[in-house]
Amino acid sequence: MDIKMSKKVLILSTGDVNGAYEAMYKVAHIMKNMGHEVAMCVKHKTKNEEFIKAYSHPSPVAIQPGLLAKVVNKAKTKLSLTKPQEVKKTLSTDKKYSFFSKDELSENIHVESLLKAVGFIPDFIFVGMTIDFLNTTDLLNIYNATKAKIYNITVDMNHFTGGCHFSWGCEGYIRGCDETCPAIIKEDEKIIAKINFDRKYSNAQKANFQIIAGSGLTLEQAQKSKIYREQETIYNINSLIDTQLLNDRNKSIAKRIFSLSDDRFYILTGAQNMEDPRKGFVYLMEALEILDRELPQELKNKIVLLVVSNSVNEEFDRVTFTKQKIDYIKDYRLLALLYQAADLFVNSSIEDSGPMMVSEALACGTPVVGFDTGVLINMVIDDYNGYKAPLKDSKKLAEGIKKIFELNKDAYQTFSKNAVQQVEEFSSYEYAEEIFANILK
Repeated sequence: MDIKMSKKVLILSTGDVNGAYEAMYKVAHIMKNMGHEVAMCVKHKTKNEEFIKAYSHPSPVAIQPGLLAKVVNKAKTKLSLTKPQEVKKTLSTDKKYSFFSKDELSENIHVESLLKAVGFIPDFIFVGMTIDFLNTTDLLNIYNATKAKIYNITVDMNHFTGGCHFSWGCEGYIRGCDETCPAIIKEDEKIIAKINFDRKYSNAQKANFQIIAGSGLTLEQAQKSKIYREQETIYNINSLIDTQLLNDRNKSIAKRIFSLSDDRFYILTGAQNMEDPRKGFVYLMEALEILDRELPQELKNKIVLLVVSNSVNEEFDRVTFTKQKIDYIKDYRLLALLYQAADLFVNSSIEDSGPMMVSEALACGTPVVGFDTGVLINMVIDDYNGYKAPLKDSKKLAEGIKKIFELNKDAYQTFSKNAVQQVEEFSSYEYAEEIFANILK
């Protein structure tokens, strides 16, 4: 890239490892590879790369009313609306909604200190998950100080809700969250969802926040959301897969690396927490029980369930197929080999913006079967690289598993190649670079 075209890019995220935070780390690397000047500012720094900057909140004494601070204070005066009801720091919430972003009114960072840590005034800002770090009021303050173009990236729904990260069918994000919020249990606290949503909407309008989807599901949700439905083009970056690391190049030998048998059919599934109702493992159990009834014993003997998790749900004890637990893998090189060793990846999530494992499995040439949500919506195509089942339809999930199990060798190879191609075309770093090139003009 011509150095004259280089932009100053700031990535904001609470952390730099695992899940949503790892996704923003990938965004930073893609931007750096494109030739831009990049800083990733986080509350919790784990990785040792120099471009990752840890934000440290200054003591009140250390804050001097410099020029930038005056600009920010002036902007805050303009920002002030009718004095809102105080937002409580603790809320009684239904855990399944992940109502973590509880306060859009407070100011959590000192803008001048953040920009000092970053080392430049950004042209563009990309925001991932910032729980316990900063909110949209902080983003508006940063915008007023920098006039940078701000893009929120959907690792879940939080960028366009009143606080929840998963809606479970609630359409508050479409009409505007209000006092009927199902995520908040106590009636006198439900108003907080409305307060947060109204402030989030106002901040987005004032700073012209834009949204980038991270999956087919969050693309559809963002297009319907009150905050972003007027946005002309919403790009979808689909999980961001490093195909240099996750690919099918060792698929022919991967089983041997894990001492797996060539004459067995290995079904891989898993999550960090299998007790999470969002992951829908009860429906996978039902699907496996259906297969248990339908398949003759000699075919059942060929199936082995590989379960990757920090803790395995006790429900798995009733599964009659051979099972093998694998501790949660953090090394991507080893994880890539495991995906390649598996014959099928099953994702039973019923409320999920991803998960990343779907695109990772596809990248490694492993067909995917799962419910029609999250990244499966546009990354898994029936009779091409896997099968999708309607939400919570265990019978259809079982049918999809059975179809992959019954593929002959040539047909399976076609599915495997199609899986890789889908990721290369719609989820690779190269694909994301094309999108970011359009944005960073």
